[in-house]
Amino acid sequence: MAELEIEAALSGARAAASAASFDVQKLPEDSLERQALHGIISAIDYLIQAVDAQD
Repeated sequence: MAELEIEAALSGARAAASAASFDVQKLPEDSLERQALHGIISAIDYLIQAVDAQD
């Protein structure tokens, strides 16, 4: 993938993860769904960081 395409994909991934995180904050604080989704979003954030670090 060309460098510009990678940067665009990372930007899109960051925006989507941020929007998902915002939506998760609307769930009840003690819900299992919120905890599970927070874990998934954290994993996605780490993956984005890993891909970004390889550039």
